[in-house]
Amino acid sequence: MVTIQSPLFRIGAAIAGAFVLSGCLGSGDKYPSLAVRDGERIAGTFEPVTRPPAAPVSNPAVLAGLPAIEARADSAYEAFQVAIPGVESAIASARGSSPESNQWAAAQIALAELDSQHSQTAIALADIDLIYAEASSEFALGQEIAELRAKVAVQVMAQDQILRALRQQVSP
Repeated sequence: MVTIQSPLFRIGAAIAGAFVLSGCLGSGDKYPSLAVRDGERIAGTFEPVTRPPAAPVSNPAVLAGLPAIEARADSAYEAFQVAIPGVESAIASARGSSPESNQWAAAQIALAELDSQHSQTAIALADIDLIYAEASSEFALGQEIAELRAKVAVQVMAQDQILRALRQQVSP
């Protein structure tokens, strides 16, 4: 049995260490230098690229459907606004009632009808998004599409906030 303190073990460890260290020695010509090369130095300046103005949409039929979609979105948004007081009234009468009560059920139905109006606005936004995607695939975003999309997106977000606030008032 060979122990760590035996002379045989010490000689074997020294020989193994010499072999391992000899692998580290060698010609420095085999390996590339790790020094920074001229091409790796930072030099020069970069100018920002300006984006060309948006080209008009090449398919006029795409733009022809926008007024109808805008009318649908505006109509749904107005119907949503008109329905809010009725929903608030239903929620006010349901305050303090349990989910098993008729008042709570009426408030839920009123919220569902308001949610339906919200869905109509969201559907109009989805239709605009389809037109937006089609125009962007042609690399020609029309300003009309972008403006209408932004307008209807703001309407949908406003409706989302109103619905969220109303739902918190009627939660059990």
